Amino acid sequence: MSTIDKTRFATLAQSLYQALHPGQQIPLNGMGTTALLNSGDQNNGTQFPDNLTASNGSSKQNVQNQSQSALADQQQLDQLYKEIQQYIAAHHLSGEVQVEDQARGIQITMRDVALFNTGQAVLLPGAQHIISGFVPFFKHITNSIVVEGYTDTQPIDTPIYPSNWELSAARAMSVVRFLSYHGIDPTRLAGMGYGQYHNVAPNNTPAGRQANRRVNIVVLRKAYTPGTVQTLPTGN
Repeated sequence: MSTIDKTRFATLAQSLYQALHPGQQIPLNGMGTTALLNSGDQNNGTQFPDNLTASNGSSKQNVQNQSQSALADQQQLDQLYKEIQQYIAAHHLSGEVQVEDQARGIQITMRDVALFNTGQAVLLPGAQHIISGFVPFFKHITNSIVVEGYTDTQPIDTPIYPSNWELSAARAMSVVRFLSYHGIDPTRLAGMGYGQYHNVAPNNTPAGRQANRRVNIVVLRKAYTPGTVQTLPTGN
């Protein structure tokens, strides 16, 4: 029985291969015609189609192109990070602006006191001056940019801003409109309002609340897409 099973298995394996090559069919005793191969020649000289090789080569080329693109993107963002650091230092903005190199991209964080009056979403003249200084850097790249607005836990309830969500979203969109007005392609821009959530400090002190009231401008790596889970903040 063992010998018979081995024979059947060999016949089946060979037949499956030859089923894809009908021109190589040979008869089996009492079983009709099948695509049996000689056991000493596994492919019987059969050549794989050229398009299969081309497909594999194309896949390898795609992977290589993606790696090169990711490397170029990393180099660009490294340069952007250094230039923004230098700009902040040269213009003595470290008290109002911070920059971080994060997994999702380069994040510029601005304190709301430098941007807006309390409970308002209209950019102050000084805020416009600060943000306009970053515009030339943004024009040298093509990456997507997400603007995020955050507040503290102090409640707000006005006809314009019924909650901190509306206020934070309005502040983010003020920056988005400003960037678009100053020549940044609007298809690269998006705004999000996170309200009083995703704090970076406790809200039980004035300093903590001040730290939580902020706006982030995030230049995303090209591997990240606005509106997907990758762009969501992780506690910052």
